Amino acid sequence: MSRQASVIICDDLLVSLSGRFNVTGIFTGDIGIPSSPSFAAQFVFLFTIETDIDDQYQSLAVEVTFPGQQQPLRMDIPIGTPIPPMPGRTRWTLRWPMLIQQIMLIPGRIEAKVIHEKGEILTNGAWISLIQPIAPPTAPPAPTG
Repeated sequence: MSRQASVIICDDLLVSLSGRFNVTGIFTGDIGIPSSPSFAAQFVFLFTIETDIDDQYQSLAVEVTFPGQQQPLRMDIPIGTPIPPMPGRTRWTLRWPMLIQQIMLIPGRIEAKVIHEKGEILTNGAWISLIQPIAPPTAPPAPTG
Protein backbone atom coordinates (compact mmCIF):
# COMPACT_ATOMS: atom_id res chain seq x y z
CA MET A 1 0.00 0.00 0.00
CA SER A 2 1.03 3.58 -0.41
CA ARG A 3 0.79 6.70 1.69
CA GLN A 4 -2.84 7.70 2.19
CA ALA A 5 -4.88 10.39 3.95
CA SER A 6 -8.51 11.27 4.53
CA VAL A 7 -10.36 13.92 6.49
CA ILE A 8 -13.58 14.21 8.48
CA ILE A 9 -15.05 17.68 9.00
CA CYS A 10 -17.06 18.27 12.15
CA ASP A 11 -18.36 20.94 14.52
CA ASP A 12 -16.27 19.96 17.53
CA LEU A 13 -13.78 17.41 18.84
CA LEU A 14 -13.01 16.74 22.48
CA VAL A 15 -10.07 14.69 23.73
CA SER A 16 -10.83 12.55 26.79
CA LEU A 17 -8.38 11.93 29.61
CA SER A 18 -7.77 8.48 28.14
CA GLY A 19 -6.75 10.03 24.82
CA ARG A 20 -9.89 9.15 22.86
CA PHE A 21 -11.48 11.58 20.43
CA ASN A 22 -15.16 12.44 20.89
CA VAL A 23 -16.36 13.91 17.61
CA THR A 24 -19.58 15.95 17.39
CA GLY A 25 -21.50 17.12 14.35
CA ILE A 26 -19.84 15.25 11.48
CA PHE A 27 -20.71 16.68 8.07
CA THR A 28 -21.83 13.78 5.87
CA GLY A 29 -22.30 15.79 2.69
CA ASP A 30 -22.02 19.36 1.54
CA ILE A 31 -21.80 22.16 4.09
CA GLY A 32 -24.96 24.15 3.37
CA ILE A 33 -25.05 27.91 3.80
CA PRO A 34 -28.16 30.14 3.52
CA SER A 35 -26.37 33.03 1.79
CA SER A 36 -22.97 33.95 0.47
CA PRO A 37 -20.92 34.90 2.28
CA SER A 38 -21.83 33.19 5.55
CA PHE A 39 -19.69 32.78 8.63
CA ALA A 40 -18.95 29.79 10.87
CA ALA A 41 -17.67 29.93 14.44
CA GLN A 42 -15.48 26.86 13.96
CA PHE A 43 -14.80 23.63 12.13
CA VAL A 44 -12.53 20.77 13.12
CA PHE A 45 -10.75 18.85 10.37
CA LEU A 46 -9.78 15.38 11.64
CA PHE A 47 -7.06 14.02 9.35
CA THR A 48 -6.25 10.30 9.23
CA ILE A 49 -2.75 9.81 7.80
CA GLU A 50 -1.34 6.36 6.97
CA THR A 51 1.78 4.79 5.52
CA ASP A 52 3.59 1.47 5.43
CA ILE A 53 5.54 0.79 8.62
CA ASP A 54 8.82 0.69 6.65
CA ASP A 55 8.10 4.06 4.94
CA GLN A 56 7.42 6.34 7.90
CA TYR A 57 7.06 10.08 7.42
CA GLN A 58 10.04 12.35 8.04
CA SER A 59 7.96 15.56 7.98
CA LEU A 60 4.21 16.23 8.02
CA ALA A 61 1.89 19.21 7.76
CA VAL A 62 -1.82 19.63 7.04
CA GLU A 63 -3.32 22.43 4.99
CA VAL A 64 -6.90 23.60 4.48
CA THR A 65 -7.94 26.17 1.88
CA PHE A 66 -11.50 27.49 1.81
CA PRO A 67 -13.09 28.81 -1.40
CA GLY A 68 -11.96 32.39 -2.08
CA GLN A 69 -9.08 32.14 0.39
CA GLN A 70 -5.70 33.21 -1.01
CA GLN A 71 -3.44 31.52 1.55
CA PRO A 72 -4.02 28.05 2.99
CA LEU A 73 -4.25 27.53 6.72
CA ARG A 74 -1.31 25.30 7.65
CA MET A 75 -0.35 23.30 10.72
CA ASP A 76 2.94 21.45 11.06
CA ILE A 77 2.74 18.06 12.78
CA PRO A 78 5.61 17.14 15.09
CA ILE A 79 7.22 13.83 14.19
CA GLY A 80 8.78 12.03 17.15
CA THR A 81 11.08 9.07 17.27
CA PRO A 82 9.44 6.14 15.48
CA ILE A 83 8.15 3.48 17.83
CA PRO A 84 9.38 -0.02 16.95
CA PRO A 85 6.46 -1.87 15.34
CA MET A 86 4.70 -4.80 16.95
CA PRO A 87 5.25 -8.11 15.15
CA GLY A 88 2.82 -8.41 12.24
CA ARG A 89 1.99 -4.71 12.11
CA THR A 90 2.30 -3.36 8.57
CA ARG A 91 0.76 0.15 8.73
CA TRP A 92 1.40 3.33 10.72
CA THR A 93 -1.63 5.57 11.36
CA LEU A 94 -1.89 9.07 12.81
CA ARG A 95 -5.10 10.97 13.53
CA TRP A 96 -4.57 14.73 13.77
CA PRO A 97 -7.23 17.38 14.47
CA MET A 98 -6.98 20.90 13.07
CA LEU A 99 -9.22 23.60 14.59
CA ILE A 100 -10.25 26.47 12.31
CA GLN A 101 -12.21 29.35 13.84
CA GLN A 102 -14.10 32.39 12.53
CA ILE A 103 -14.13 31.42 8.87
CA MET A 104 -15.97 33.07 5.99
CA LEU A 105 -17.85 30.60 3.80
CA ILE A 106 -18.63 31.00 0.11
CA PRO A 107 -19.73 28.23 -2.28
CA GLY A 108 -17.00 26.00 -3.66
CA ARG A 109 -14.65 23.14 -2.81
CA ILE A 110 -12.67 23.05 0.42
CA GLU A 111 -9.19 21.73 -0.30
CA ALA A 112 -7.65 19.69 2.52
CA LYS A 113 -4.26 18.05 2.06
CA VAL A 114 -1.34 16.44 3.83
CA ILE A 115 2.17 17.61 2.93
CA HIS A 116 5.17 15.34 3.54
CA GLU A 117 8.81 15.11 2.51
CA LYS A 118 7.95 13.20 -0.71
CA GLY A 119 5.04 15.36 -1.88
CA GLU A 120 1.42 15.86 -0.90
CA ILE A 121 -1.81 13.91 -0.56
CA LEU A 122 -5.07 15.59 -1.51
CA THR A 123 -7.94 14.30 0.66
CA ASN A 124 -11.64 13.96 -0.12
CA GLY A 125 -12.32 17.47 1.28
CA ALA A 126 -15.88 18.83 1.10
CA TRP A 127 -18.02 21.33 -0.76
CA ILE A 128 -19.80 24.43 0.49
CA SER A 129 -23.18 24.85 -1.22
CA LEU A 130 -25.95 27.41 -1.13
CA ILE A 131 -29.12 26.01 0.38
CA GLN A 132 -32.00 26.68 -1.98
CA PRO A 133 -35.06 27.99 -0.12
CA ILE A 134 -38.13 25.83 -0.42
CA ALA A 135 -41.28 27.73 -1.31
CA PRO A 136 -44.02 27.30 1.27
CA PRO A 137 -46.95 25.21 0.09
CA THR A 138 -49.82 27.20 -1.29
CA ALA A 139 -53.18 26.89 0.37
CA PRO A 140 -55.97 25.41 -1.69
CA PRO A 141 -58.50 27.97 -2.91
CA ALA A 142 -61.28 28.74 -0.47
CA PRO A 143 -64.63 27.21 -1.38
CA THR A 144 -67.09 29.65 -2.85
CA GLY A 145 -70.76 29.69 -2.39
